Amino acid sequence: MSTVARHLNKPFGFTCQSWLAVDIADRHFGSSYRAWFATTLNPPHNGNSSNPLLLYQELDRIVQLNDLNHSRIDQLRIRLARWIGGSSLSAHDIANLLAEITSAPIPAFRPQLWKLNLSNIHVSRLVNLGQYPDEYLVRDLIPTEIEVIAS
Repeated sequence: MSTVARHLNKPFGFTCQSWLAVDIADRHFGSSYRAWFATTLNPPHNGNSSNPLLLYQELDRIVQLNDLNHSRIDQLRIRLARWIGGSSLSAHDIANLLAEITSAPIPAFRPQLWKLNLSNIHVSRLVNLGQYPDEYLVRDLIPTEIEVIAS
């Protein structure tokens, strides 16, 4: 079995997720998570938008300051809305979740920093490579493949 760890020659991946995204996945998608990740915590050749450590720091500061006008929160709302809108949930559930996302307070976007055990993830589960050299997507992470290292 060819794992992501063997394919990428790295044992771990790192990602930053918002509490709201995790909560929605837990309630509506059977704790199956979609996550972009990097194989280092602070990848030197990725942009800021694809750097788990910088994303965590930025979101943590936004939440601490309750920064209502920060564009990162708008981006997260849009991404969550696209994810929900494109899902197989019922129209009723989609409408309720979209309303929840739109009205969520800033603390609902508090960050979680995850460490992924890439040796448990088959390489076929990588959906595509991202824009940067250390950016990958897996759509079906399960709780046993994730360790929350900061929240």
